[in-house]
Amino acid sequence: MSTLQQHPQTSSPHPARGPVSPWALGLGIGGLLVAAATFVVPNPDAAGVCWTAGFALLFAALVVVVVGVVHARGDRLSVLPTSTAGWVALTCFVAGAALIFTPLAEISLALGLFAAAAGVSAVSISRERSLPVIMLPLLGGTFVLAFLLGELLIGHE
Repeated sequence: MSTLQQHPQTSSPHPARGPVSPWALGLGIGGLLVAAATFVVPNPDAAGVCWTAGFALLFAALVVVVVGVVHARGDRLSVLPTSTAGWVALTCFVAGAALIFTPLAEISLALGLFAAAAGVSAVSISRERSLPVIMLPLLGGTFVLAFLLGELLIGHE
């Protein structure tokens, strides 16, 4: 009897990741194209709408990907965070949102990026499955990314 027949394979704790969802891919590409339309639309108001809509589509693509990862590993979504890293991500998001309209607004940008990184690491490392931990920090990170890229690429008129 061979070694494989004596010891049956057990399932891996990390499931194999399949291809990216067609919805996420479509939303991501659509978001990039709509955001890129900002640079060819002559009307500044329409360009602002394109920029905002493009990053909204990118945010939706990120949420679809992360929720797909949670479902692929067999976990059910929850309302409250299930890990310390999830609580850290939510706390950073709330603190950043609270500071955005104060003289310490620059700190809120850093907290938004940190919340997004903490949320993604909570989902991937700590097996977080909370929908607010998935959506809110990604929303904050997408907002900061759109704001910083807008300031660098478009600037003020």
